Amino acid sequence: MNKKHIFIVDDSKTILKHAEGLLIGSYKVSMFQSGKAALEQMYRDMPDLVLLDINMPEMDGYEVFQRMKDNIKLSKIPVIFLTADTKQESEVMGLQMGAMDYITKPFAPMVMQSRIARVLELMEFRTHLEQLVDGKADELQKIFIQSITTITYAVDAKDRYTKGHSVRVAQYCLAIAKRLNWSKQDCLNMYFIALLHDIGKIGIPDTILNKPVKLTDEEYRLIRNHTITGAAILRPITMVPQICDGAMYHHERYDGKGYPHGLKGDEIPYVARIIGIADAYDAITSNRIYEKAQISDYAINELKKGSGTQFDPYLTKIMLDILAEGFQLPDSPQFEFEQEQVEEEEYDSFIVEVCKKTENDVQRSTDFDYLTDFPIRKTFETKVNEYLDNPLEHGTMFLMDLDNFLYVNENYGHVVGDNIIRRLANVLRTHTEDDTDVCRISGDEFAVFYHSEHTIEWMEEKARAILKDFQNVVSDIDINSSITLSIGITYTKKPKERCKDLLQKCDKALYYVKQNGKNSFQILQREQESIMPSKQKGLQIDLAHLKKRLTEDGTVTGAYSVDYGNFEKIYQLIARSLSRNKKSAQIILFSITENIHGTMEISDLNEAMEVLERCIIGSLRKGDVTSRYSSSQQVVIMIDSNQENGHMIAERIIANYSRMYDNYNVELVYNIEEITRK
Repeated sequence: MNKKHIFIVDDSKTILKHAEGLLIGSYKVSMFQSGKAALEQMYRDMPDLVLLDINMPEMDGYEVFQRMKDNIKLSKIPVIFLTADTKQESEVMGLQMGAMDYITKPFAPMVMQSRIARVLELMEFRTHLEQLVDGKADELQKIFIQSITTITYAVDAKDRYTKGHSVRVAQYCLAIAKRLNWSKQDCLNMYFIALLHDIGKIGIPDTILNKPVKLTDEEYRLIRNHTITGAAILRPITMVPQICDGAMYHHERYDGKGYPHGLKGDEIPYVARIIGIADAYDAITSNRIYEKAQISDYAINELKKGSGTQFDPYLTKIMLDILAEGFQLPDSPQFEFEQEQVEEEEYDSFIVEVCKKTENDVQRSTDFDYLTDFPIRKTFETKVNEYLDNPLEHGTMFLMDLDNFLYVNENYGHVVGDNIIRRLANVLRTHTEDDTDVCRISGDEFAVFYHSEHTIEWMEEKARAILKDFQNVVSDIDINSSITLSIGITYTKKPKERCKDLLQKCDKALYYVKQNGKNSFQILQREQESIMPSKQKGLQIDLAHLKKRLTEDGTVTGAYSVDYGNFEKIYQLIARSLSRNKKSAQIILFSITENIHGTMEISDLNEAMEVLERCIIGSLRKGDVTSRYSSSQQVVIMIDSNQENGHMIAERIIANYSRMYDNYNVELVYNIEEITRK
């Protein structure tokens, strides 16, 4: 299979080399230090994607992109802007021009790779649809329905509080179209247009889309821009008339106070006026981030209030009549029309069948991990909790984490990483029974819940067998890092214990394994609620305990001998030298904690720690030292510094962290103390 060809355009040789290093294993890469040179090459060798720096001499990224858009041949090449400018105005401007995404410098490797993969996948889908236009009509119709339904669920999945929103809006719109006595094909088109009305949300960062508090003005402007982005994505699709109008104009208001263009009355396309009513009704009656779902009577009153101002009064009356007659959302799209010919009836049945099957398949894809076909965490927790609702039942929980997996993804690419994930999944399948629940918690973490009560000896034997089998299946993978597995284990102790409680206790045992050499397992003994006679307390170790461990004689064994061991030696050296040079030093412990109103997932913690580490490295002086202390903590030594300077630097790090990682569920705190002279 030919690799996708990517042009990287940036006036900095350092940036070009860095970007090339991240992509060269997965893509064919060409580098250019000027927009003019890149444009000249595009005419001879069209790339699949362009990574385009905004701030360049002679011709900036915006001008390069505009010239591409003005050329028929180059206009379809997707562009992702690169910039060190973190202002949202720049991002909004790029997206308004039609860019597919926006990546800030310095690059976060996993973020950059995932965004490029997403854009290329979307372009493949769009190209595929264009190629199918010349195929058979019925086959194209079938594939089109499957594709847009899949995309619809992908868009709705970005907003975890409005799952199924687009499908519900499409079903309301279909009911209105039928009441207007539209033809079968026009009703189908209305359904498809409504399904894709929010596709522009693909370009909105998840942290803004799911923000639980009031948006800033800049964030609100970015949200509003999803109408323009959606229309740009759908423009090449010619199979459905007015498909762009639904995405572009569904937030226009009948009184002209809507966006993006302030159209009013009959200026607003008819399909967009229908979607606007259905969209508003579903928004009121569905659970939102900031408020509970309102009852239907309240929603009906809101439609009446908006008739003639926000909504078309004639279409609003039709919607109200439909609701007054007791309209209920069907389990799947219904396209029943009176037909005069058998062929049309058969065709109509075919559409219903395809939609039912597609929605069932996509529903499964949202409940199961695509790579392993294991249930996602939410499904897993539901099944385990249902089992634990019986107070007489007991079980054993295994939590597993791949060691050094981030190194593999960053240095060998996600193809190798995905291969390792699949092999581990296959090993787990051989160690589960029909009544065993298993899931992929996050990228490299898995959980297995064994029903019934088991002995400690059984747990030890099972863990050793999993470790041995995993080592056997990855022994042929040639990489410069040891891929091993760490396992934390616990078991139920009392009635009504929940899945989340067991996972937290497993995480405590897993952390102990990570601290003490990896590639092993540990059982948390429930009788004493401890791992072993040592008084290990788990993830959150306070600063006093950290200082005590650092000042004790000897070294910590296991994982610290690689990373943290060197940090301890540096600490000892600094502490001994302070009395000689009469200088002071500060030790700061940063901790990622769960917000009191949020729920921190393991994937949230991993991402938060990566961002924190980058913020610290970017804020410290060359003589300062930092190290990962635990899975949720980073420690810093500031040499020749007092506590006032230490607090100032710590606050700067927290401010940078808040700008780079906006997640309501997690919070960053710190403690600071002076290193005692020896």
